Amino acid sequence: MNYSQVVGQFHPLLVHLPIGILLFAFLMIIYQNWQKAELTEAISLALLLGSVAALFSCIAGWFLAQSGEYEAEIVQKHQWTAIASTVFGFVAYLYKNQRMILSSIMAATLTIAGHFGGTITHGEAYLFGKQEQLAEIPQNVEKQTKIDTLNTSKETVKQTFLYQEKVVPILEKKCYSCHSSRKKKGGLRLDAETFIRKGGKNGEILIGGNPSKSALYTNLLLPLDDDKHMPPKGKSQLTSGEISVIHYWIKKGASFTGETETVIPQVITPLNEVSSQNILPENLELGILEPNLNKPDQQSLEKLKNEKIVINSEGLEGKKLAVNFVNIKDLNTNQITDLQTIRENIFSLKINNKALSDVNLGQIKTFENIEKLNLDQTSITDKGIKELANLKNLKHLNLYDTNISDESIDALSSIKTLKVLYLWKTKISESGIEKLKKKLPNTKIEYGNFKFSKPDSLK
Repeated sequence: MNYSQVVGQFHPLLVHLPIGILLFAFLMIIYQNWQKAELTEAISLALLLGSVAALFSCIAGWFLAQSGEYEAEIVQKHQWTAIASTVFGFVAYLYKNQRMILSSIMAATLTIAGHFGGTITHGEAYLFGKQEQLAEIPQNVEKQTKIDTLNTSKETVKQTFLYQEKVVPILEKKCYSCHSSRKKKGGLRLDAETFIRKGGKNGEILIGGNPSKSALYTNLLLPLDDDKHMPPKGKSQLTSGEISVIHYWIKKGASFTGETETVIPQVITPLNEVSSQNILPENLELGILEPNLNKPDQQSLEKLKNEKIVINSEGLEGKKLAVNFVNIKDLNTNQITDLQTIRENIFSLKINNKALSDVNLGQIKTFENIEKLNLDQTSITDKGIKELANLKNLKHLNLYDTNISDESIDALSSIKTLKVLYLWKTKISESGIEKLKKKLPNTKIEYGNFKFSKPDSLK
């Protein structure tokens, strides 16, 4: 254990006590001289207690400065003005006849020391700095039960320097106080491209094109009580819109100089709700632009519903649809063909019917926006699985109790967008499962490997 570091961590806790006591003593001295009141003993006690507290605060501050996470120049200014105010506090305690002038110098140096301390902690513009707002990201968002994004039309999209115009103001407002030239907490600076790419003591924080692997983004989503959550608990947190900007910038490649589409999708789940749900970063997707969808044809919807196909809205004012064949007993090819009229709107499809075959998968592969596909207990084979490789947005695939085997491994491993894959009661071998795990490291694969330990009483 590094005891000097432990002692240093007490500085933020100790520093406010002497400030309050010494300034209170200064006010009592002014009042005593103005009203000719007798407060000598109370003033002496306040000066002594305040100066002793200031001494301990200076010692803790010195240990904290040894971490090397702070800019040396500003630390020295803070250090020497704090020492000066402590010395003048003790001198004012000893020389009662000169307390007015001595306490005035003490209060002045204490104020200057406090200013430098605030600069170290919050940055140069912490007091009177301009508070920038992201005009295109509404701050007052309505609380929702799930994460959603705004649909944007091509007419509203324009090009801009995303990093300079959107990302930098967020970092400056929420991150620079701990990660800049003034302070390098964890050895990390976020005030220039070189430092962001370099990362900190724990390694790289940015992988362009991959937000889920970038700590700059994922640490924002951890529970507030998590030690790795950023900004730390008690600091001003990023809004959902600001998190969306960071995600979108990284998703687009994290360019520091190039132009990018500026319409940032708005995330409408508040950060405190995300944290309370304890959602892991890899399971939370923010800031992805939705396709520019048209509303589904109402006549087509009515026809499908008359065929007992269940259709529910998944968002975007009915433009995203979930289709379920749960009520269909005798499936025929025409029913799958009829879905072609709304194929761009289908984001979820469930067909657990033995009549579904490989031929039907040739039709389903045209549903380019589909994200969730349930094909459990159907008659599909390895031949049909190859058709699914064209689904570039597929995240959830259920193949429970089907006839697929190890021959489908290459086809399945080509679907890099998969988050969850159900393979329970299929013909894929254990070695095949292991191959899939290696090829799809970010995919949760369920294959019925449930193991129950024997109770101690039966061992």
